[in-house]
Amino acid sequence: MAGTLLLAAITILQGILILMEGLRAARHMRTFRPRRARRERISVFCPCKGTDAEFEKNIRSILEQDYPNYDVTFVVESEKDPAYTALRGFGVTNILVAGRATDCGQKVHNLGYAVTHTGAAPADILVFCDSDARFPHDWLSKLAAPLDATNITTGYRWYVVGRAHLPTLLRSGWNASTVGVLGDHNRNFAWGGSTAMYRETFERLNILQEWGGSVSDDYSITNAAHRSGTKIVFVPECLIPTYGESTWHELFEFTTRQIVITRVYHARLWRVSFIGLVIFNAAFFILPVAHPLLWLAIYALSVAQSWIRYRAVQTALAPEALSKYRWFYILCAPLVALLFLYNMIGSALGTDIVWRQIHYKLISPNETRVFGGSAASES
Repeated sequence: MAGTLLLAAITILQGILILMEGLRAARHMRTFRPRRARRERISVFCPCKGTDAEFEKNIRSILEQDYPNYDVTFVVESEKDPAYTALRGFGVTNILVAGRATDCGQKVHNLGYAVTHTGAAPADILVFCDSDARFPHDWLSKLAAPLDATNITTGYRWYVVGRAHLPTLLRSGWNASTVGVLGDHNRNFAWGGSTAMYRETFERLNILQEWGGSVSDDYSITNAAHRSGTKIVFVPECLIPTYGESTWHELFEFTTRQIVITRVYHARLWRVSFIGLVIFNAAFFILPVAHPLLWLAIYALSVAQSWIRYRAVQTALAPEALSKYRWFYILCAPLVALLFLYNMIGSALGTDIVWRQIHYKLISPNETRVFGGSAASES
């Protein structure tokens, strides 16, 4: 009895702390709206591997930005990659072929190659993005607005759900939980799907060196920024929609891969999160019988956290990117926590991941072993 009461007390305290953090994050999401107009030249780098049903719409969203002075470089592993053929079919000509990565992630290799081999004159601002996201027409303008030589700006992904499809809903709910930790503080992380920095910041932080042997472009940027005291600014209006559905296999592979990467690149966060998830899941499945009222309090805290986060997201996302299944985001915390625990256990058992049909073993933040996969195998 005393043990379950202690478990309940710890879980409630944990829930209150997370709720307070969520309130601060929600305030940032609702109020952070810099309006500075920039005219410096921007170079956008978009690594591509394979295609999907939304590929053309995503690519055109990058090419049709309202920013007045920018260029886009797409980079692929091989001319055999379906993305290369598709890009050519869209009329894109600025495509670099980076070759196959042998000691780092293919995405990281592509980005490093593109930055060092682009034929365009050096731009003031570098932007990195993903080909599986749909960028609003003012994305570049919004991402660049708060940028200066002392910071990095970033957005984050929002998975759009079009129908009641459980693995797709769960992927979106799982991903949405991370939005609640981004705010006006020094613990933000860069998301590789939408990150901007001045070229001098890129060089000052030695990002090319940080990418050496790495599988994670964004964690490498994040770690370099944190070590140097460079602030990462989360721009809520750069919460970027990603369309498409997920199978159960894709859900488990994607979510576990993210946690494996976190274990290797941010071990302290991984350990703290693991402990917190064990506590929450234990309380959620033990207390309904032992202390139902305390269990209800814990669940109510999680519902409040999710409701506050979703209300804040509504102020940043376009209405068409919001789901009509709002109830799921508000009530799904126990399912999300269970999925996170599965991911944590999986990541504790090894650091092998599969990313775009390529197998990697993550040894350290700057050592990666590549075990196979090629552009020709993409479909």
